[in-house]
Amino acid sequence: PARGSREVLQPRPRPPRRRDGMISSVLAAVGGFFRSAFAETCPIFYIFVPYWTLILTALAVSPLTILLPQLLQGKLTWPKADDVPDEWIINGKRYNLKSFYENHPGGSFPLRSAKGSDCTGLVQSYHVFIDRDVFAKMLARFEIKDAPPADPPVMVFSDPFYEDLKKVAREHFKGQGRAGHKMTWPHVGLCFLAWAAMWAMIWALLTRNSMWTIPFIGCCSWYLTGNVMHDASHNAFVTTPWVNRLFSHAAFPYGVNVAGWQIQHVMSHHIYTNDEDDVDLYHFDPLVTLEKGSGSTTINPFLHMLRLTYLLSSAIPHLSLVVPYGLLFGQIDPAHGHRMYDRVKAINHHRAELRWEILGETGALLAYFLICYSYHGFMKALCCQMSIYVVSSYLFSFFTQVSHLQEECFPDAKEKEKLSFAMRQVASSKDFAADSPFWGHISGGLNTQAIHHCFPGISAMHLRGMYPKFRQVCKKHGVNLKESPSLGDFVWGFVSFAN
Repeated sequence: PARGSREVLQPRPRPPRRRDGMISSVLAAVGGFFRSAFAETCPIFYIFVPYWTLILTALAVSPLTILLPQLLQGKLTWPKADDVPDEWIINGKRYNLKSFYENHPGGSFPLRSAKGSDCTGLVQSYHVFIDRDVFAKMLARFEIKDAPPADPPVMVFSDPFYEDLKKVAREHFKGQGRAGHKMTWPHVGLCFLAWAAMWAMIWALLTRNSMWTIPFIGCCSWYLTGNVMHDASHNAFVTTPWVNRLFSHAAFPYGVNVAGWQIQHVMSHHIYTNDEDDVDLYHFDPLVTLEKGSGSTTINPFLHMLRLTYLLSSAIPHLSLVVPYGLLFGQIDPAHGHRMYDRVKAINHHRAELRWEILGETGALLAYFLICYSYHGFMKALCCQMSIYVVSSYLFSFFTQVSHLQEECFPDAKEKEKLSFAMRQVASSKDFAADSPFWGHISGGLNTQAIHHCFPGISAMHLRGMYPKFRQVCKKHGVNLKESPSLGDFVWGFVSFAN
């Protein structure tokens, strides 16, 4: 100021701290991300955007936060196929079935996936139409005579109840030929129409931005999962093994990782249903452990519904991305201290034998995501795909999980010890609307889980017709067949048990 002026000098403003600027930038980036996500998402899916962000961020940073530290500590495992013994355990005896790959009527894949494990339950439940004496003589050729005896079976696999059920199955398909218990051609035609419709809508979504297709794609993917993929993964779709392998991918790209499903569903769930070896009980551990008498703490009903709303919405992404990720790298999940499916006794054998199938399916799914990105850009592609996954995941969870995850489907330990394999399958299931053509068709026959678990090799479309005689056999042997009186009772039984 000029001499004599009374103007007071003002201190120079301090430049903003670098940390404050960084925080502002991060907040601006996060705000921009969510604005973009909400702009590209249908309003009905708004509540899922924060959840999608959380799980995708966790997946994105896990290579640095989980894989790299465990790699440096030597905790990651990559079992090799050469480390898996050429043996299959059946009824306490060891067999080498490798030379039977080419001649096995179900193809080599079921044998490969069961390699190194006790597959007594699979042998009993899938070989319903072959004479027991003929089967025993055929199997004797592959017995490893000088091998030490294996552990005896943990349960009785052959009993009068199961033999009567098998008689029912043989009489039901008598005179219908070798393919009588597979899917009928009219049903195959309906499934093909659903597959064609799904891909037509995917094309419309990618090229014409037809957002209305999102819920219908999700519904079609479930229909294909329940009717085609599920049957084909059990070799119940057709008699030709390679066709079953091909159509087990019918719900791609909104279905499960089929090789991972083979471990989870066929090797674990179908033999040890609702036992501690059933990995289906631990998918959302530790947030929800679906096991009687342990696991998640009871919480406020509203919070519990919110918990289920989010967790069940990600069932398909979990099975198609998270599960293969865990099986390929074998990392320990810091949330609960377990490796993926490590409750399966022969998990390293399964990982070694199926690793290339798991990797190939995962790679194909990521390639599909890149195609979606090329059409829609990152944010729109992400929101569209996750919205479809929400629809397919809810349908998948309802039709595949609710039947087993009920309070009365977990008998007490002492009671369970008295039950044979087939009796355990019935005890661990609660059926719904077993005589309904509508529910049987929409669910892919999975509204009748009790009989499906006894005959997984029979196409689920036949189960409704077999169910009246199934009821009679259960009543004859005093086996408690549980049928839900209403849809509300069926759903609420699961919701309350999960809390």
